[in-house]
Amino acid sequence: MKKKPAVWNALLLGLGLWLSCGTLKADIDGEDLSIDPRAYWYYACAVYAQRTGDPNQALSDFQQAARYDPTSSSIHDRLAYHYYVQGLDYKSVEELQKSIQIEPNNIETRLMLAQLFASQGEYGKAQKEYQEILKIDPDNIDAHYYLAGVLASQNRTEDALQQYEAILKDNPKAAGVYYNMGLIYTRANQAFKAEDSFKKAIELDPSLEEAYTSLGLVYELDEKPQEAIGAYQDLLKVNPDNPQVYLALGQLYYNGKRDKDALDAFQNYARLKPDDATVDDYIGLCYFRLQRYPEAIESFQKLLDKEPANALVRFRLAAAYEETKDYASAEDQLKSILDNDDKSVDAWVRLALLYDKQKDDAAAQKAVEDGLKAMPAQPDLLLVEAMLYQEGEKNDQAAPLYRKVVEAELVYKHKQAAEYNVGTLAQAYFNLGALMDKQGKFDDAIDEMKKVIEVQPDNADAYNYIGYSYADKGIQLDDAEKYVQSALKLDPDNSYYLDSMGWVYFKKEKYKEAQEQFEKAVQNLKDAQKDDAVIYDHLAQTLVKLGQKDEAVAQWKKALELDPDNKDYSEKIEKNSSPDL
Repeated sequence: MKKKPAVWNALLLGLGLWLSCGTLKADIDGEDLSIDPRAYWYYACAVYAQRTGDPNQALSDFQQAARYDPTSSSIHDRLAYHYYVQGLDYKSVEELQKSIQIEPNNIETRLMLAQLFASQGEYGKAQKEYQEILKIDPDNIDAHYYLAGVLASQNRTEDALQQYEAILKDNPKAAGVYYNMGLIYTRANQAFKAEDSFKKAIELDPSLEEAYTSLGLVYELDEKPQEAIGAYQDLLKVNPDNPQVYLALGQLYYNGKRDKDALDAFQNYARLKPDDATVDDYIGLCYFRLQRYPEAIESFQKLLDKEPANALVRFRLAAAYEETKDYASAEDQLKSILDNDDKSVDAWVRLALLYDKQKDDAAAQKAVEDGLKAMPAQPDLLLVEAMLYQEGEKNDQAAPLYRKVVEAELVYKHKQAAEYNVGTLAQAYFNLGALMDKQGKFDDAIDEMKKVIEVQPDNADAYNYIGYSYADKGIQLDDAEKYVQSALKLDPDNSYYLDSMGWVYFKKEKYKEAQEQFEKAVQNLKDAQKDDAVIYDHLAQTLVKLGQKDEAVAQWKKALELDPDNKDYSEKIEKNSSPDL
């Protein structure tokens, strides 16, 4: 059933009808009904039917009343209401128009007609009625307010704002008006003005929850996550049990990699909305990123129990099981996906890589072959097959497959086909470049890496690869620095990119700058509970250049702990530990 406008409710208040032994009160709703007695009788019966919950009888009786007295605006108004609740909007419009013909200055009736037009999307007609009301009563707040909404629906931003400004002249503390102005500014992409309007609404009415929510959304659209978080946190002070705020906060924290805060927010949402299973996915993702894999598995399994056909959750479960080295359970999840859809490319790829991780070359190859049987020449599967060959030092078999992947993706790209995957194309170029580099084809390798950047300009690994390669050869060092800087812009805390920048500075003989980059790289790895022997080696070589041989030896010893078979590190330790040097 359609929602009734508020004005309809006003029509039904205060009905003063008394029925006793067939005697009717002569004054109904304060109206002096000097009408045909038959009309009066049916009118009274209609009101009684209305009171006793019989709308069909009420409609029938009002129709009879109108038949005997077609000049009564009250009867037409009530008929209009009953037609409306039965979904007969066109009949409701007819009755309201009849009422207005009888009483042209009846503002309530015009408001009802205007709202009915607006609800039908006939904004021009609604606008005309509101304007007629304002001719009768220029200060009518309802007319200004609803007219503003109609104008906003037609994207007539300035006209709508003028109506709200007219209200504010006499009602400067109307928080709802500022709120609606904020919505209009938001729609018009005027974030600054929208922000000011929502803030003013909150200032005037600190309990107006919608204003906080809208302010937060404006900040999100304007890419100001911290300000959005502040708005939502302010709303929680007003209503600490608003579930949607916790959901919004959780998403902001999650996107900002504040996983502990995100987890807390999502758990609060789950407390308030226990029947919404989707939050289990968010909670599982938080646990996963916090490396709390058993809890992640529990959350994903909880969601899967409710949605057993949800393939995405099975992928997440497989990843969590893989992290706990429960490879059998990970395999089960991926095979469950394939049982329902043998053309799930991601499942075949993940299954092959899972076997590869376990050094089961035969199973990995079979997974790829089975996938290619279901989807012949599928580029992602060809890419994995090429990677398996490359990993097994079968470069002569890998290179043609990479080129086959490139050809397939370029065809998709040219046709603008849905199958085109820029990530697959970029990976094929990248792997082909790395393969050529290993074969000593330096220039060809750099060309392939540049192709990666051409198709995927935000591929930080390709920028880093080119920059480090130039630095390692001691050539084009200015270009090397620019390439590594591009990588660091995309991922400023990446230890390997920091190491590359340090190596560029080392080759430029800027040893203090190099030391700073290497030490930052080492610290970032420690923060991530990781280590890398090469970075310790680079730092040690730099410290030697700075005359700090004892510290350099300490760094080489750390490198040797990580790579005990590296004779180069042993020789460097021996050389720089000699008392004669």
